[in-house]
Amino acid sequence: MEAGAVEDYKENVHSTVSTTLLAMQFYQHDPLLVLLKEKLHFRNLWISIGMMLPPGIVYLAWWLLLRTELPTTWNNKDFFSVIIQIFLLFPLLFLIYTSIPTFIADLFNTLLTNGVIGTYRNDRSGKETHASFQKQLIYWIDNSWWTVAIMLVVILYVLFRLLVRELPDQHNLISYPVRATVIIMYAPLMFATGMSVIRLVLALIFMNRLLYFFTLQIKPLHADGSGGLGILEHILWLCVGMMLWVVILLAAAVLAHNLSGLSLLEMFLLGAIYIALIPALLIGWFIIPHRMMVKARAEALQPLAVTYQQALMQSLSSGIQDTQSMTDETLRLETLKKHYDLAYTSFPVWPLETSTLSSAGITILLPVILPLLLPPIVSLILLALQRLGF
Repeated sequence: MEAGAVEDYKENVHSTVSTTLLAMQFYQHDPLLVLLKEKLHFRNLWISIGMMLPPGIVYLAWWLLLRTELPTTWNNKDFFSVIIQIFLLFPLLFLIYTSIPTFIADLFNTLLTNGVIGTYRNDRSGKETHASFQKQLIYWIDNSWWTVAIMLVVILYVLFRLLVRELPDQHNLISYPVRATVIIMYAPLMFATGMSVIRLVLALIFMNRLLYFFTLQIKPLHADGSGGLGILEHILWLCVGMMLWVVILLAAAVLAHNLSGLSLLEMFLLGAIYIALIPALLIGWFIIPHRMMVKARAEALQPLAVTYQQALMQSLSSGIQDTQSMTDETLRLETLKKHYDLAYTSFPVWPLETSTLSSAGITILLPVILPLLLPPIVSLILLALQRLGF
């Protein structure tokens, strides 16, 4: 986006909101994303690839130092942990971090474009328009207080590690400047992690708020095979990617404890976050949208149900004795029932009865089984490295 357009947006962001959300509207108070995307104009993929350089340079220098001065402290687990951090941990996190604003904008834009979001529900208190909803969405996701809070937490954690844990440790074979460099190197990663989690959680909250306050108009024959809600699958994969990233971080920390420096308490907290993400994923992206689609289907079919009920009651109370009249009445009731059943089966219910069911199942199962599969996979890789002479 050109600089003039960016300046125009900054001047008018508090007064007007376009009916089409832009990704940049969700990170104007995020200094790291503004630097990478607005100032340097890097694409997400190049940012992700570029994030291999800081850990690569630091660990290469560290490895050269250890190989010459402390050859006994570097083993296969350390080597594999460094490979994971350089080629998976940093690039995956920053790919998620830079992609989230675009995915959030696409999510809400697509829902409105597909016409699945209707008017404000009459049974809800107050009154809200789509424009006011967008303003609230932008305000909460692009709130400067999130940036301040995350930066404060990161700074306090870095100071704690540098001054409380690492500085007094005089028995560590790895020198303090090297350990301090690695901790500082992780500061942008921690900031990006915090901002990513906050954005995903807020997107989850506002998605369900949208379904709660506005009517849902399912499109049975929509091309996405999910009644117009197929875009939910994309944000699901982002959540799963975040969960997989936590698993990768834990794996790297367990493989090389002396490199990561994570305490048992810190690893326990990471594991607790991972476990907490599973029910949040199930409730926020599966159960609540499923219930709202069931409710939308029931509302759409209510007139057909009333028509059938009236026809049935009329038939039962008519006292028809003529065979031909009874046949005609039965055929009419069967036609109404088939009409209702056809309409019922035409409405997809997320994620069941949609084309995304298989991938939705994978999004649940993959994060659950990965921690179970990771230890044997790591053992096999370490065995292969040992056989190759590493």
